[in-house]
Amino acid sequence: MARRTAQVLDSIYLMNTTQMFKESIRVILLHPTQFHSISIFLFSPLPISLFISYLFIHHFPNIPSSTISLTHNLFGFPLPELLSQTMIHIIICFPSSITFSLLGRAAIVQAVSDIYNGINLDGRRLFMRSGLTWIKLLYTTFWEYLIVFVLLGVFALNLVILPKMFHSFGICSETLGFWGVLGVLGIPFCVAFAHVMVVGNLARVLSVLEGNCYGFESLLKAKTLMEGRRQTALVMALLSNIGYRLVESLFDFRMCKGINLWEGPLLVSMYSSVLVFDTVMNVVFCYACKSFNDQ
Repeated sequence: MARRTAQVLDSIYLMNTTQMFKESIRVILLHPTQFHSISIFLFSPLPISLFISYLFIHHFPNIPSSTISLTHNLFGFPLPELLSQTMIHIIICFPSSITFSLLGRAAIVQAVSDIYNGINLDGRRLFMRSGLTWIKLLYTTFWEYLIVFVLLGVFALNLVILPKMFHSFGICSETLGFWGVLGVLGIPFCVAFAHVMVVGNLARVLSVLEGNCYGFESLLKAKTLMEGRRQTALVMALLSNIGYRLVESLFDFRMCKGINLWEGPLLVSMYSSVLVFDTVMNVVFCYACKSFNDQ
């Protein structure tokens, strides 16, 4: 078994992004029933919450408008409608994202680890082990969200303070200063945000695979572990986000046009499948990083 695991790790070390994509598909096809079960029972509540959020936005349009008015009163600048809708999605989807979604990710990580170590998959054991590691994943996710909120806070604070300073010095109007600061700081913020997301994805995998590594410690270890493969991680994150946005666009489009009864479960299944595939790719990437650092 140890020799088989070593051969697997050696082959993963040589993978690029395309090969990791193919390896993730191969892993899923080895045990489609188990992965499909995880998709239905653990991942589906998240897209269902997303579905409900789109339902609120399209059938209660006063909710995004109220959010825009509130932020205008607080900060002096109107919040774009797209951003206000994103906030509504986050609020509604947050409970399922820290419960069922984390349990699903833990089960996927355990399943891929068992496959690579030649252990037969047992659905009951996967669900039980995912429950045992959920608190560690929650702790790691807490630190990831905390860092994201700090980034958002600093970014929002600059958007509020700097335009007023420019206006008081007579450099430009507050509106022009707002868009100028947004344009200058937007790109560094997006880069930092993407980096935190990539490190967080790897840290959640480490929290499951390594018993004593979770929370802020797993984030630090993930940052160190992915050195030399950061570009691959960013490409993977980009592909995953494209998949999420495509399915979300389908949600939005069908809500606008009128959704049929059979389309709801289909869209939920599509989104759950993207979550499964994204998690499997992150586990494969984690093994690739470990092999890369062992060379």
